[in-house]
Amino acid sequence: MSIKSLLTSVEPEDLQDVKNFCKVDGDLEDQEITGMMLSARRDIIGQVGDEIDDFYDDNWNFKYAVWLKTYHSYNNRDTSSNAMTFEIQDTYNSTINAMKDDYRYQIWLKNNNEERNED
Repeated sequence: MSIKSLLTSVEPEDLQDVKNFCKVDGDLEDQEITGMMLSARRDIIGQVGDEIDDFYDDNWNFKYAVWLKTYHSYNNRDTSSNAMTFEIQDTYNSTINAMKDDYRYQIWLKNNNEERNED
């Protein structure tokens, strides 16, 4: 799936995966959760990079980071609560950093292959 598609649409099976992760039954909040997923994807892709269009395809770390970010957004969506709110888990940041490392390595491989082809 292209980055443009990831930023503009959510497949039904991806929505269901997130709803299962968030333990949400029914479809009353599907639109809200879809928006949270798109926001999470935008944030993650913005942090990692958008030069490799297929980098996020079948990428477990990306899927997991979207789940974590959406779960956090879903559980902390009330703007006027007296309840405690929590920072997003360290797991999320570790997952983003792992993706950044993989992404930089893929860019490095791509650049080195281009240099070899020029010789």
